[in-house]
Amino acid sequence: MEERGFTAETPVVDQQQSFGKGILVPATGKTCTGRTVSMASALAWSRNCATAYIMKQVGPAQFSNFMERINIPTKIDPFPSIALGSCDLSLYEMLWGYTIFPGHGFSTKPYFISRIEDRNGNIIKRYDFSANRKEAISEVTAYNMVKMMEGPVTKGTAGGLMYRLGASEMGGKTGTTNNNADFWFMGYTPQLLGGAWVGCDDRFIQIGSASYYGGTAARPIWESFFKKVYADKTLGIDAKALFQKPADLLNEMNSADISGIIESEPEPGAEGDDVGVGNADDYGLNESYDSIGAESKLPVPDEDKIPVREKPKKDTSKTTKIGELNQPQEAKKEKKGLFKSIFGKKDNQKEEPKKDNDY
Repeated sequence: MEERGFTAETPVVDQQQSFGKGILVPATGKTCTGRTVSMASALAWSRNCATAYIMKQVGPAQFSNFMERINIPTKIDPFPSIALGSCDLSLYEMLWGYTIFPGHGFSTKPYFISRIEDRNGNIIKRYDFSANRKEAISEVTAYNMVKMMEGPVTKGTAGGLMYRLGASEMGGKTGTTNNNADFWFMGYTPQLLGGAWVGCDDRFIQIGSASYYGGTAARPIWESFFKKVYADKTLGIDAKALFQKPADLLNEMNSADISGIIESEPEPGAEGDDVGVGNADDYGLNESYDSIGAESKLPVPDEDKIPVREKPKKDTSKTTKIGELNQPQEAKKEKKGLFKSIFGKKDNQKEEPKKDNDY
């Protein structure tokens, strides 16, 4: 957001995108509406085509470099389809990536063990989490993302979750991959981050029912867990906790602002009906590209915008150069006519001087 100047109100087009060489994202445009919506609304309702539009602006290479910069172990190749989750990441890596939002912009490597105690409760070893923290985005950008991600848990694909749990503030996102092979829900409060994944290690095994998606398969698991967390007062997790607003936040944004720019009803094709990057039948090459709408041209890289200096052309004129002004000039040869060439004297034959008595 901070590098491209995006905000929750930034308009995006829910349209299938062409990345050149026959690469269309999503592979099928059947779920695209062609409408222009706010970025917050596209996130809340998991609009795949709008996500492809945003990836066109950012560029797959920049996204891949960002994931590498925050030390995600799995290498993510810069393919356009990564906008729709085509890369395979573990739940552990997903949690690692999401730490930047509630963590004030810092990426923090998750640990399974925080400390080791003896049988009497004395701490033998405490692990320093700050040793593996790295700033990824600014605190202001992290806060704006947190507020924007309230959309899915209030009105979007996980609508009502925040209210059912009685939480004052919360962020979250559902996810579904090709042919309903994976279902995700990632969510966090100011004090706790959690994730749920439903799927199979073998992609051959899939959940065929179209009624399941991230909001109906994975979200209930996450919700059940957080209900138990809030019920256990010994944990110190407060449902009324609030995200800390950055001191230098220029444009204040609250949940009411987000709610006002998110559509209340999902459009046809929102997450829930075999969404993702398509299946084998969707990969036919569209030769006409008539369905490709806004932003179908690839962005011009910055390095391509720099004017290239042309090499100086070779001087073919007869003008005398400065360094040759004082040099002796070669005598210009006189052209001979036809008869002079036949009957005249040769160039190397010297003419004898005339005598006075020669007639």
